[in-house]
Amino acid sequence: MNRSFSFDDDWPRLLDRFGSTEDLDTSARETGALVRRREVRDAATLLRLGLGYGPGGMSLREAAAWAQLQGVAELSDVALLKRLRGAADWFGMLAGQVLAERAGDTGDMGARMLRLVDGTSIRAPGSTAADWRLHMGYDPEKRRFTAFELTDGLEAERLDRFDPLANEIRIADRDFGSRPDCIRALAQGVGDYVVRVNWRGLHWLDLQGNRFDTMGFLRDLGERESGEATVMIGRGWSRSPWTPFRARLIALRLPDDKARSARDRVLKETRRKGRAVKPETLEAAGHVLLLTSLDPLEYPAKRVGALYRLRWQVEIAFKRLKSLLHLDALRAKDPELARAWIFTNLIAAFMIDDMVQHTLDSPP
Repeated sequence: MNRSFSFDDDWPRLLDRFGSTEDLDTSARETGALVRRREVRDAATLLRLGLGYGPGGMSLREAAAWAQLQGVAELSDVALLKRLRGAADWFGMLAGQVLAERAGDTGDMGARMLRLVDGTSIRAPGSTAADWRLHMGYDPEKRRFTAFELTDGLEAERLDRFDPLANEIRIADRDFGSRPDCIRALAQGVGDYVVRVNWRGLHWLDLQGNRFDTMGFLRDLGERESGEATVMIGRGWSRSPWTPFRARLIALRLPDDKARSARDRVLKETRRKGRAVKPETLEAAGHVLLLTSLDPLEYPAKRVGALYRLRWQVEIAFKRLKSLLHLDALRAKDPELARAWIFTNLIAAFMIDDMVQHTLDSPP
């Protein structure tokens, strides 16, 4: 076993998080996770087996042996595999249930709730490409995840992936800033957004419908630390009708040392891909470009920049998932078993988040 996630001593209290044993049995039956009770007598036992295999860090053979020694269940590793494969949807539902309990208990910055969105790829053993992609929402005030969706590795990151919440501000990195349809969905919704964009990643227009001169805008900043312009977001060539929508484009000039580092990264990446870098791309690398729907009077450029810089928190949260629960060390190749493994790890992660938050709310 390569981890030390232990739940044996505190199992009754952990089990209370999911309601009564009758509630667990009902939900397990409804999702098809508990069709037969031979070898696994109830849903609580099935959940315990899943947690042993997932965040417990056991192999199927180790989990089966542990279950027998602890008097949890008597079954072979093959029988356990079949049980866990059939319970993947149920484990995902339980992970969602833990998050649903947090509804109405969200953090904010002033009167606005913040949601950082990001994703991470997960590879199956021996794979050289992303087999799964885990999309997450994160509350920087409470320092915990608030939404998740598991897709295959080909699914793109979308700014509008999660249902918008009234008055929220959704914050995302540049990987989310290349799809104008997703940005418009947020712009026309009940909240606002802040997303980093590439200087030529969208079809920029001015208010008259002409091409917006992005490089001219950046050069006009001079030595100023920030500046902004109102732009229209078009879509270029498209089969479907498209009406450009208005947005604020904010440019934040990087300090000289960070600008040099950014340009070095651009050069390194283009060399790796065997491409020639354009001088304009190097020039633009000295700035952070943000697109937002926030009101400029309430959220001037520097405040929008401060909101965006909160993104480091979700990056740290992902690193914590990988370092503590080894979420990047998927042990299963079978798709349904892999989903069960990922979802049980998320259940553990969300419960750990809640325990940490309780400690922060009630310091000694």
